[in-house]
Amino acid sequence: MLRFFPLVLAFCLVPFLASAQLDEIDGPYVMFKRNETIAQWAYPEDDRADELSLTGADTASLPSFPGFHPETFDPQREFNRQLQFTFSGVTRVAALSDIHGQYAVARKLLIANGIIDEEENWTFGDGHLVIVGDVFDRGDQVNATLWLIYHLQQQAPEFGGRVHFLLGNHETMVIEGDVRYVHKRYLNTIDLLKNPYEKLYGNDSFLGRWLRTLPLTVKINDVVYVHGGFSKEVVYQIGGLEKINNTYHKHLLTPRAEIVSMNSGRLDLLHGRQGPLWYRGYFLDRDFDQNDIARILRKLDAEHLVVGHTSFSAIKRYFGDRVFAVDSSIKFGSVGELLLIEDGVFKRGTLTGERLEIEIMKK
Repeated sequence: MLRFFPLVLAFCLVPFLASAQLDEIDGPYVMFKRNETIAQWAYPEDDRADELSLTGADTASLPSFPGFHPETFDPQREFNRQLQFTFSGVTRVAALSDIHGQYAVARKLLIANGIIDEEENWTFGDGHLVIVGDVFDRGDQVNATLWLIYHLQQQAPEFGGRVHFLLGNHETMVIEGDVRYVHKRYLNTIDLLKNPYEKLYGNDSFLGRWLRTLPLTVKINDVVYVHGGFSKEVVYQIGGLEKINNTYHKHLLTPRAEIVSMNSGRLDLLHGRQGPLWYRGYFLDRDFDQNDIARILRKLDAEHLVVGHTSFSAIKRYFGDRVFAVDSSIKFGSVGELLLIEDGVFKRGTLTGERLEIEIMKK
């Protein structure tokens, strides 16, 4: 029996070794250079990098990457901005926010709550999954999380489902070149790939082009989803979801200084602290009350708002059931929940797959 022990031990170690190898690799970063498409990746802890030309090559030649699925990746695809912002007749919705590079926690949540299986295949049927912004920054598995979301976004429609990835303030910060909150691991990656971090998600990159198509907000049934929240000023001065989405995207890459110089109060409002990506008034403004949220929802023709950005220890609800705060501190890498809505009933989904009631908070 002893002579077989090394073989048994080796067999048992295979999944752990594979997992370790996936943790060590960072990529792929797919870049468009002149007439060539190149996939780059790095091993930040080993100080080495590699690349493969995808022009005429089979993507199966790529190594394995966490979150990346070659079967839903087409390096030649074209990207068009999403123009539908309202969806009705959806029976099941799951929502989570502020993943901040915590791929393992997000993956565990999605598996535990029946959104995906262990192979990261979509199992949520005709349900909709909403990522309410802030996949970027803080954690060290941002790229893996982005590829997983991209994969699910391609796969879900095959089953009648849909994935909505909404812009958060950290997505737009990286797009605009603000990389103050990038995990130190990525400093090694950009050094090895000889490319600034923001360029890895620039307009000459696959994921960068995808990111630039994402909406700011969507409405599913009678629920509006947005990263920070809608202030009274935004909904009254700018208008409904379509106007807000279109106005923001038109100026997504406009430098802040240029926006100020335009002397446009509406643009300054969209990009500022009262704007949809940064607003925290539902929780921090003592004067904000039931009447205010009722007016905002009436203007949006909705009954509920789901927001991220402001962190809590668990999903909470405010103003009865009008505002649901879904930033459950996934960013810390050990906790997290997602919001589940089925036939109009709102529940918390935990890392173990439990369905729990949502606590009503008072300001």
